[in-house]
Amino acid sequence: MDTPAADLPAAHADWSPSEENFEGGVRTPEFIGEVGRLRSECPVAHSDLFGGFYSLTRYADVARAALDFRTYPSRQQFARIPALTGIVPGSLNPPEHGLYRKMMRTYFSPDRMAALSPMLRQYAVEHLAPMIERGHGDVARELCQPFPARALSALLNLGDQAHVELQEQVKQFEAVDWDPDQVNAIIFTIFSQHIARVMAERRAAGTVDPDSDLISGAMSMQVDGEPLTDEAIISIGVSVIGAGHATTADALSTSIYRLATDPYLQARLRREPDLIPPAIEEFLRLDAPLPEMSRDAAVDIELHGTTIPAGSLVALNFGSANLDPEVFEHPEACIIDRSPNRHLSFGHGAHQCAGAPMARIELVVAIEELLARTTGFELDGAAQRAPGLLLNGFSSVPLRLTPR
Repeated sequence: MDTPAADLPAAHADWSPSEENFEGGVRTPEFIGEVGRLRSECPVAHSDLFGGFYSLTRYADVARAALDFRTYPSRQQFARIPALTGIVPGSLNPPEHGLYRKMMRTYFSPDRMAALSPMLRQYAVEHLAPMIERGHGDVARELCQPFPARALSALLNLGDQAHVELQEQVKQFEAVDWDPDQVNAIIFTIFSQHIARVMAERRAAGTVDPDSDLISGAMSMQVDGEPLTDEAIISIGVSVIGAGHATTADALSTSIYRLATDPYLQARLRREPDLIPPAIEEFLRLDAPLPEMSRDAAVDIELHGTTIPAGSLVALNFGSANLDPEVFEHPEACIIDRSPNRHLSFGHGAHQCAGAPMARIELVVAIEELLARTTGFELDGAAQRAPGLLLNGFSSVPLRLTPR
């Protein structure tokens, strides 16, 4: 029988993520045990942090809430059509959200991703080569952070050197603590001027071609016969950069950390490279780069003996859901050929990550090239967890590498 949060000890009723839950960017056994206790004893946990929020920890509850946008709508509703003024795409709810997603799917289609894949592989090789030649390097700083920035620059057609500026801007975002309002403000401050400058340059040069890139596609898009507002276009560009860099960089860093500390796993994936894509899915399940996503409670919600009052902030705990033994056999084990693997690390429902196809390609080609070009690699010092509580990854992973 489920125990209401109010009847549990304070450590459970007022659970919240903390620095003590992590060693580097990887969850400790203590963290895994704590979320396990929450799932079994307090599946609707409460924290007073950030003004107070409720956290859903079971897979079934998280998945159901992610699909039910009427009961659990996105945290803020910025637009009411006329050209989607001032949208933040992740904060839209259907049906408006569908208009944005339809345009986004065009640029993450299988054909476009296949065309982009050779360029991404070239980028991965270029970032790996100096480290492998030296026999050592910080893979978080030399690959995990610049590589996704470069991939986004290609996707948005910003020019090859734009990734240097993007990477510096992203560092400011990644250091922010887990305050949704502060995060949204900083994302816009950091990236909006960059996107606005790109839009102005394309209009002046007459180079707005929807077939070329996502920003030009948004600049050419119409809703009810009206073009998107500049603010809406900027919001789309900002959301792609903000969501597409940090999560991919952190997922790559935790994946490489896991490989660096497990020579058997390295050896197996070198022998069986066809297992790299499913291994990436398992790494994502175990170390979700975005452990939680926020929603609002539109009405009073009764769940497992706890009342979530209307208007409350609700966190969908993807990290905990991915470890739910009701869904995943031996959930704490890294089973690289796990099938099926219905992890929620890219979200679920209408707000599932639109850029997941590109993130998967980036992760696969980077791991493939790292394994193919070395006979082994291991930690060459202590890894450092990325600052802030928003994401789950590393800012530094020093490696010693043996070239093939």
